[in-house]
Amino acid sequence: MMLESWGLGLPNIFFSAFFAFSAVKRTVYYTMKHLLISSCLIGLRTRYDGSDAFDVRIKEIENRYVLIPVCPEVLGGLSIPREPATIRRKDGCGFWEENIPVVIETGKDISKQFREGALKTLSFAKFLKVQNVIFKDGSPSCGVFLVNSSFQRRRGIGIATYLLRKDGFIVDTIASFLKRNF
Repeated sequence: MMLESWGLGLPNIFFSAFFAFSAVKRTVYYTMKHLLISSCLIGLRTRYDGSDAFDVRIKEIENRYVLIPVCPEVLGGLSIPREPATIRRKDGCGFWEENIPVVIETGKDISKQFREGALKTLSFAKFLKVQNVIFKDGSPSCGVFLVNSSFQRRRGIGIATYLLRKDGFIVDTIASFLKRNF
């Protein structure tokens, strides 16, 4: 005897299998490692100019990790699009240790938004209990090996990167993450 579920003409076995699969999928989701990733890298248009920085190598990562997008600059209250910003003469270390400002081309100081965004990103990472973060290199917030300093790409780390690393998080670019984990 086949019973119909919810009047859809489908046997109960279909719904039992569906719910069992859903439970397995939820279990896999909760047992997979989570990692924060720059939202622009997964195709979200959160960059300063309203574009994304989608990287196809994400596909190698997304099957083994739950990717949680984050943009420290947006979390700090900056809009999309927004004027390009830079750390004056230094990197994220100089920002936190020497109080070096973040400015836009007109000279306006927007350090408050970068500080707030980095602190919110740190809180988010702690709340989610992630161990790894993948950031977009070259950004004043997210630079991992390169940072925007005095409107030039220079060796250094971003503001959020510095704060996360200081707190023990592993912050990588896509390339360094893949090299370390795959």
